[in-house]
Amino acid sequence: MVRSAAAVVASLSALLILPGFALGQQPVGTHTVVDDDTLWDLAIRFYQNPFEWRVIYEANRDSIADPNLIYPNEVFIIPGLRGQADQTVTIAPSGQPAPVQPAPGPDPVVAQPAPADVPVDLVQFGFRQARPVEQVRTVFYRDSTQENEIVTGGVRPNYVAVSRDAVYSAPWLIGLGADPESSGFIEGFANESARASTMRSFDQVRVSMPVPARVGAELQIFRLSRTIENVGEVVIPTGVLTVSTINDSGVIGVVTKEYQRIQPGDLVRPVPTYSVTPGQVAREVAGGSEAMIMGFAGRQEINDLNHVGFLDLGSDDGINIGDEFVLFSAAVGAPEGRLQVVGLSPNTSAARIVSMVDDVFRQGVVVRLARTMR
Repeated sequence: MVRSAAAVVASLSALLILPGFALGQQPVGTHTVVDDDTLWDLAIRFYQNPFEWRVIYEANRDSIADPNLIYPNEVFIIPGLRGQADQTVTIAPSGQPAPVQPAPGPDPVVAQPAPADVPVDLVQFGFRQARPVEQVRTVFYRDSTQENEIVTGGVRPNYVAVSRDAVYSAPWLIGLGADPESSGFIEGFANESARASTMRSFDQVRVSMPVPARVGAELQIFRLSRTIENVGEVVIPTGVLTVSTINDSGVIGVVTKEYQRIQPGDLVRPVPTYSVTPGQVAREVAGGSEAMIMGFAGRQEINDLNHVGFLDLGSDDGINIGDEFVLFSAAVGAPEGRLQVVGLSPNTSAARIVSMVDDVFRQGVVVRLARTMR
């Protein structure tokens, strides 16, 4: 499904909003793939907007077997690209210029999977071999050969697919140069004699709020972290506090969770909605949506388990907390990695790495929805 940049991240106001592409009505050019090209980079080059990678992908589905694998010398159609030098303009009988027709180009080179007889031995490099989805066992696995299933039945009610802390600590994206929406900010320690530079669990803090929250309300503490070029600003939660007192001097809260260093000036807002119930588990889905990894919350060079990346699909696209995306490799014949959604906004989601066989998750990689909590 082709989406405009405005539909991808409505809150990322600094992104260029492109008109919708009608392939039969827009000029069409071509691009010959060179080394290191990716759909993400091509979208930046031709549309100044990486979120439009799907426009190129949809226009070249017959040539692209895997959106993560494009090869030098493949020739891609670029919808909306102004005519090239080899295009001609003719004059219609009415005296008006006829539509520009692109000059015929070479036949696209179809990406071919690796031959079946090529050995893929990841174990010798110290990596774990991914198992097919149907072989992955969880606490819900039921072995029909075993007569005693008491343990399985006893564990199931206590299993939570995504913990409350995973959701409350999930980072999110806002527009380039934008300020995150908040309900107030932390002024400092409630105890004026405190001299520490950071707040810890059970510390009482003063919160400046134009509209005080009710006593007992939980507030998420957060701040801006860094900028992902061409994408947006990363906001990271630093902790959670519970409102304990409201008086003439303001709001007093108690820090109940620490995710990062909590400092004066950190912003607050109500905690995200958490609706995952014990025993709820993601179910297999066929033909799931495809999403691109736009970047990662951290600055690490190599991504590892529990690192969080941002996908260009969100709640408006039907994504739920706990949904799982996989990076499937035709060469390996199994998923090379799996991501689990832990944070949602209307047009983006935060997903943590829950399994991988190598450093396979990078900006611009396309993943597919494999399991959904619906």
